Amino acid sequence: MKKLLFLFLTVYTFTFAITDFPSLKWKDGEFDILMSFPGIGEDLNYLQDTKILSKENPKEKINSYKFHLKNETLYKIEVIFDSSSVERDDIKKIYETLEKTMGNPVSKDPININLGSISLRGNSVTFFPDNKTTVFLKGIDTLDKNNTMINSQLILEYWDNEILNIMKE
Repeated sequence: MKKLLFLFLTVYTFTFAITDFPSLKWKDGEFDILMSFPGIGEDLNYLQDTKILSKENPKEKINSYKFHLKNETLYKIEVIFDSSSVERDDIKKIYETLEKTMGNPVSKDPININLGSISLRGNSVTFFPDNKTTVFLKGIDTLDKNNTMINSQLILEYWDNEILNIMKE
């Protein structure tokens, strides 16, 4: 009986939990996030019906976790790496870990966005760890009008596929 209960809980956790965030599920609310990550604060936000909760310095080499809620339910998680401490070898290890845990990427897309006096350049690598989640590893450099890099950021985004598909329509 104990083995059966353990198997059920294991399958339940892996079936519904968000990859790399096993205590959370898509559509969880603010309370669930607060229970899993004490010490969270609210971030500034400009989108209607959207709230962003942030956990600062949750782990070494990570600036923050950002939990995005739309209509009070979780739909996106961002892991913002600390650009002052993450080095090339760290990026390689992060990528290799993603491949090991999520399989080969399904796409590698360049980022090339002009915003007037600045531009964003980089790459986005997409993984599908399960049928409910899409994961993007994004390396983005911000360049000024003289093509001088003024910022560099590594971001790992976890998206609820249901919301991501709605946004694509």
